[in-house]
Formats: sequence, C-alpha cells, structure tokens
Amino acid sequence: MQPAVRLRSAVAQVIAAQAKASADGTETGGILLGHDRGEALVVTVAGDPGPNSQRTPSRFQRDLAHAQALADQAHDRDGSVWIGEWHTHPRGPVEPSELDCRTYASHLADASLGFDRFLSLIVLPCCDHGWEHVTVTAWVMTGGVIEVADITIEETDDA
Repeated sequence: MQPAVRLRSAVAQVIAAQAKASADGTETGGILLGHDRGEALVVTVAGDPGPNSQRTPSRFQRDLAHAQALADQAHDRDGSVWIGEWHTHPRGPVEPSELDCRTYASHLADASLGFDRFLSLIVLPCCDHGWEHVTVTAWVMTGGVIEVADITIEETDDA
C-alpha cells in the first residue's frame, strides 16, 4: 500500500511561499513537524530555512538552531515531532538525489532520532508558471526503501 501524507493547508502555503526563494537557482527548504499516525504522516508545521541556512544550486542545509526552536514550539503546542523535511530542486528531478537518500537513511539508522520512516517533500517550479506555482512530490523512506506517497491537503486544524 502506498504511503499517505496529509498536509495542513497552512503547511502547503508556507512551502509554496518559501520555495519562491529558489528562483535564484539555489535550493531551499525546512523541517516538517507533525505526527506519524500509522495510516498517514500528518504534517502540522513546515519550517522555513532559518537565517543561518546554507543554500547552493545542488544542496540545502537548514539552520539547525532555528529548526530546533521551531520543533520545540510545535511540540509544546500540540506534541508535533520531526517527521521529515522539504526542499526544492530548482532544476529537477522530482526524485530524491543520492545525497538526499543517504541523508534520509542516516536519519533512520540513528536510533537516538527515533524514526520508523522519514518523509521528504521535493518541490519543483511549475513548468508554465515557474515558482509562482509549485509541484510537490512526497517520498517516504522506510528502511532502505523509498517510495512516492499520496498527498492530501486538509483545511482542518485537528492533528
């Protein structure tokens, strides 16, 4: 069965707005916070890259202190935890790179992080409208296997 991902509408809006920074040709992204409900990964917060992030045409490294502060706030608010990350691929492809897959696998292998699976949202510009409209593809890695996931946008505020 294909994994399922549910995004709050506010999450989709944050990703679309932040992704516009990739119009300069460099990657950007942030952490994804929420809940692994078994039947679906529910994303309640999409982080921005943070003021000390590093962005290049082929790599994005988030501002760890900024990401931790976002995670602490989300956990205090509704128990959300780190379930993955989102980032842009300014020139494609829609699939995670080899570096992406190695990074996700290392997160899964690190027992102190407590991941059973890791969610990645890859964001590309729309072929007709550039960064004004984006295409988001969800990938879920479990063990050494990564597969595409269905995305549903929800208007609800319920976790």
